[in-house]
Amino acid sequence: MTQNRNSILLTTLLLLSGATASLLFFGLRKDTVDKNIFKVDDQASIDQVLFETNGQKVELKYSGTKWMVNNKYEADPQLIDVFFASVMQAEPKRKLSGAQKDSINNKLQSSGITVSFWQGENRSKQFWVVGNDQKTETYFKLAGDDPYFVTIPGYRVYVASIFELLENEWRDKRIFNFNWQNFKSLKAHFVQKPSQDFTVSLVNGLFGIEEVTVADTTKLSGYLESIFNLRADRFLSEQEALAYDSLLATTPYFQLEIQDIAKHTYRLDVFYISEKEKLLIAKMNENQVLLLQPLVASRLLRVRDYFIFR
Repeated sequence: MTQNRNSILLTTLLLLSGATASLLFFGLRKDTVDKNIFKVDDQASIDQVLFETNGQKVELKYSGTKWMVNNKYEADPQLIDVFFASVMQAEPKRKLSGAQKDSINNKLQSSGITVSFWQGENRSKQFWVVGNDQKTETYFKLAGDDPYFVTIPGYRVYVASIFELLENEWRDKRIFNFNWQNFKSLKAHFVQKPSQDFTVSLVNGLFGIEEVTVADTTKLSGYLESIFNLRADRFLSEQEALAYDSLLATTPYFQLEIQDIAKHTYRLDVFYISEKEKLLIAKMNENQVLLLQPLVASRLLRVRDYFIFR
């Protein structure tokens, strides 16, 4: 009796031990995904990030005071912050296997984005990024490894979106991007209503409107602040701008010209688009085409009478 009971206890112990070992094994397997494999060491020292896909390249480079896009434009500082925050918070949830692994590997080869982080002449990290066709899931892959499904814990976001940005999308969206301490004058011209034109100038340290005897300084200050902080919704590439060729060949509804004390001129021509499309198109310095949100444009299109003190 005692021997039988001991045998039963021994068998039960062996079964429990086996179950425990299995749980530990599979639990460890689940936890073997290193949450830090895509993390970039010492992000603060990264001074260059390179995105490459299908022969196209976008380079973000820190000049010592600001980030530049392809050595041509200032980068949007908010997007830079979002990008590095995304890299810091993104975590691999699981390694892909089977048919899904093959499918994502094929997609990485055909349209994956190579992302390289540099500290001076030394490459700190490199991995590949791709999203699914529905743009709901993101996958990262290191050289010599299988791809991982990646998320930002606590958020339902398409992580790959920040990696997919094009040159113009990385640009600082400020339209008049210069030192406003050097401001000299602003001329607003309404082509169809020239009687509403006005000129803002700085005299004895105070802003005034030449065509208005007594201007409402509160309205004028708010207007100038809107101009100083004017941002494009999006800059268009040359190819995208072709869709608006016929409109851009017409006379603009509104023209704004700003001059600084060094006699540099900054010009913006604004064209109307139908109410249905809910946007306005503009041309900056006679070459760069951009889109403006209606609310932003409404603050820009103030007529002379608006500033008269009543």
